[in-house]
Amino acid sequence: MRIPELFIAITSFLLANSLPFPDDDAVSLIWQFPNPTWIENLAVRINGEILCTSLSRDAVFMVNPFEHTESTVVQFEPGNGALGIAEISNDVFVVVTCQVDLATSSRIPGSAAAWKLDMNAWTLGAEDAVTLIANLTDVGLPDGVVALREPGVVLVADAGKGLVWKLDTNTGGYTIVIQDDIMLSSNPQIPLGVDGVHIADDYLYFTNLGDNILCRVSIDAAGNATDEIEIVAIMPAPDDFALTADGTAYVAGANQLHRVSPTGKVDVLAGGINDTTLEGATSAQFGRTRGDAGVLYIGTNGGLLVPVGGRLIGAQLLAINIDQFA
Repeated sequence: MRIPELFIAITSFLLANSLPFPDDDAVSLIWQFPNPTWIENLAVRINGEILCTSLSRDAVFMVNPFEHTESTVVQFEPGNGALGIAEISNDVFVVVTCQVDLATSSRIPGSAAAWKLDMNAWTLGAEDAVTLIANLTDVGLPDGVVALREPGVVLVADAGKGLVWKLDTNTGGYTIVIQDDIMLSSNPQIPLGVDGVHIADDYLYFTNLGDNILCRVSIDAAGNATDEIEIVAIMPAPDDFALTADGTAYVAGANQLHRVSPTGKVDVLAGGINDTTLEGATSAQFGRTRGDAGVLYIGTNGGLLVPVGGRLIGAQLLAINIDQFA
């Protein structure tokens, strides 16, 4: 299924230029990364520390949002940028990597890989906490990752090929599980399709970065689609997002944070197309402790891809108190 490109372009322009109630004063800086750094995705540990994958520095960093400290968890081989990350068991995560040209969003075919990161075994300076799951030679550009109920099994969005893979981290086997034209990008300037992926109430929600849409599809326990894909909302350049149990999505992208209700109503909570408050916003995740349960953390690339006014600031980890927008 497809949406006319003209409809996407017109609607995205209207949404991008209507800010219902932006509140940039609500945004606070948790950590400033060196310039240039691109943070692609976030995962929040049960103790509240935040794992940040870096596409430009080929690493996973960890930020303590309460103490405002940062450390390197794993450093991959040069050129192997870290993208999606998801928890598959208590403090054990899957990380996907790929060799990517940041200027063109092109990838080296056959360079994708999946890794298991066991934070239970991690100590500063050690490298034995990360192990290779599989070389994903058939995958184009892996991005978002989300765990299924089956232990050790995840879905991996392929932004390059416009489809979703199922990966068994126990065996390293992977296969295409969902493929539909709506997951492809029809935008030659942003040739990246399905990007962020999350699950709520047996629906797989996903963004299509190039075509400016947030969609969902009902899935079974094995990750197979059981119905037609629905378009939930349209917004400019939606990247990764956080999803609540009721299907409310908090989508990062185009220097903004969008809140999308279960019925598809879109509000801009912070930032703006030409605003530096959330410059290069790429990802969003909620806090997991009693102290930050209502806090949404935002990762950015610091304008590395499209700098506002030519200004590069380096990646940031930001925090927004979502409760004030209830």
